[in-house]
Amino acid sequence: MRNRWFHKPLLHTSLSPDKKPTWLELFYDLVFVAAFIQLGNGLSKQATLLGFLAFAALFTPMWVSWTGFTFFVNRFTVDDFLHRLTVFGKMFAVGIMAVTAPAVMKGDGRGFALAFSIAQATVALLYVRAYFQQPDGRAYCRYWGSVFAIGSLIWLVSIWMPTQIAYGAWVVGVLVIIASPFSRHSRLLTERFPIDFEHLSERYGLLTLIVLGESFVKVLSQLSSTSSSSTQMLQALFVLLITCCIWWIYFDDVAGSCVKKKIPLASMIWLYGHLPFQIGVTAVGVALKKAISFDLTLPAPASYRWLLGGSLALIFLSVAIIDSVTERRQAELSDSFRVNLRLVSALLLVLVTATAASMTALWYLGILMAICVAQILVDISTAPMEEGAPHESLRSKTVAEGFNHRLEHVKRPNRLRIGEPLRKGTPSDMRKDVYFFLMQGTWWRLIGVMAASYLLINLVFAALFMLEPGSFVPLQGNFADAFFFSVQTMSTIGYGSMTPVTTYGNLIVTLEAAVGLMGVALATGILFARVSRPQSSVVFSQPMIISSMDGVPTLAFRIGNARGSEIVDASITLSLLTDQLTSEGQHVRRVTDLTLVRSRNPFFTLTWLVMHQLDSTSPLNGIDLKNPDTNLIGFLVTLLGHDGTYGQTVYARNAYDMEDVFVDHRFVDVIHELEDGRMMVDYELFHHTIPEAG
Repeated sequence: MRNRWFHKPLLHTSLSPDKKPTWLELFYDLVFVAAFIQLGNGLSKQATLLGFLAFAALFTPMWVSWTGFTFFVNRFTVDDFLHRLTVFGKMFAVGIMAVTAPAVMKGDGRGFALAFSIAQATVALLYVRAYFQQPDGRAYCRYWGSVFAIGSLIWLVSIWMPTQIAYGAWVVGVLVIIASPFSRHSRLLTERFPIDFEHLSERYGLLTLIVLGESFVKVLSQLSSTSSSSTQMLQALFVLLITCCIWWIYFDDVAGSCVKKKIPLASMIWLYGHLPFQIGVTAVGVALKKAISFDLTLPAPASYRWLLGGSLALIFLSVAIIDSVTERRQAELSDSFRVNLRLVSALLLVLVTATAASMTALWYLGILMAICVAQILVDISTAPMEEGAPHESLRSKTVAEGFNHRLEHVKRPNRLRIGEPLRKGTPSDMRKDVYFFLMQGTWWRLIGVMAASYLLINLVFAALFMLEPGSFVPLQGNFADAFFFSVQTMSTIGYGSMTPVTTYGNLIVTLEAAVGLMGVALATGILFARVSRPQSSVVFSQPMIISSMDGVPTLAFRIGNARGSEIVDASITLSLLTDQLTSEGQHVRRVTDLTLVRSRNPFFTLTWLVMHQLDSTSPLNGIDLKNPDTNLIGFLVTLLGHDGTYGQTVYARNAYDMEDVFVDHRFVDVIHELEDGRMMVDYELFHHTIPEAG
């Protein structure tokens, strides 16, 4: 129990028990989002480059103010009357910052400066209180209390300065706080008082979630304030899908990644990468509100087109910065792939926006949405598994735990799928490259990637052509002409109806021709590798049998060459997989080779009965396979041979569980001789067995 009026702050680090955001922190976040909305309203009225820079300049101190308090609650746990009163005071100061922000645009920043000074002074007071009440954290409180006090003092003094000098003082006051984490003393304090990164990540995720929700509110408020047609309603769903994609990218990528400890200042890059990201998300919300009013048959207005496309590009660039210092453990491709994907997407957004005057708003919004949706499709394709599924810890167990469980005579509920392992925590530099990813995937994956790459490259070059209108003729001023001219250039069709006429146009054609040649070579190489890759088409019987062969109990299974190709010099191995305990009590999984009656076949075209005699030399001697020991897992089979059709080595593998062993059974005969002397294999009966007589 603790006194609600007054109690001592508790020092919290990453070594402390888990910490969750409090209701006060969530209320605090809502106040800041309300302030962001006010800034966004100002941006909406002045959607120019200068307006955006002013918006970002005012957004930055607000974000720094939010971050300052967030780091304090990350290090100290306190929730008494005095703490709440102090936080409410800071929230009121933030509200004043939001109200006075429009006055800054008109040259009067005294109210904004005073409010920010008060907001930073409250954070300094929180550290002063913790300094006196928590001796263990005094060094930390002394440093950061001084930082926020200095920043607050600089902003307070700027009230009496001339306007231009005051703005310079603002920059200095913010930089004092932003640069402080990079100092040597600060890094030593961080090592002494480790950050609870999980709590910090959750706090930034909650702020992002609320800001994204604000985008929905803006669009819905715009719809409710006008008589919306069915077309506008569909258009609203169209633009809101972009918001959903941003949510997906952040919470499936950024929020689900771990900071790489080996990269210097990785945590700082992760932290400050969120500043442009939050600016972009807020600006996108403003742009989407305007986007639902676009006339889809005309080009989008230049100011709001740049606000939307530029803000999305800023989001992808920020995510790339964050991705560069984080690791996504369950992805199949390396982390550098997703960084490059975000950078290319940001560049493409800028190019498309720069040339969007030559296309209708429908096409422009459609391309933006396609770029965003493509991020999701790539994300799912390259990271199909995720960590933290419901009750995952209850369903999965180590092999050793499963073995100990079976020692208690509990049957394993599911078959062991030896050939389908899931890889968790693979180092980024050892994951699949793009070539391996395409070769191992399905044909649909390969065709989809090639089609998407083809459209993407032509889209990029079409945008490059449109950067200089008139670079080729005839040009009717639309993006479609540039796209189809790019298709003709890349594929060297050359109908003659479109030709480059400027130096810039000829340079882009030269570059695209080179890219087209390399693209054709890469696509041809991958397709040839896929088509020429040998497939064995070896069929393994579903059961294994134990029957008497020449008076000796024999374990057997059969294989068939379903394609009928010439597999010469085929060799096969059969291994027993067991769980065992060493004399020290350590669990090991062992593979024991079993001797076969015949392990090589010079000419394998029909079927092959593979046999292992259960005599005195067999590892299975004396084991009742009707009720096998709990340490028997199953059998592994591998076949290797040379395919005369492909002229290459082919292989096949299979795994059998102990439940697949049919004791006292024999296979139904599937080899038949036709009247003309040919042999026939009846694969309809290939897996059938019958009980052994007697």
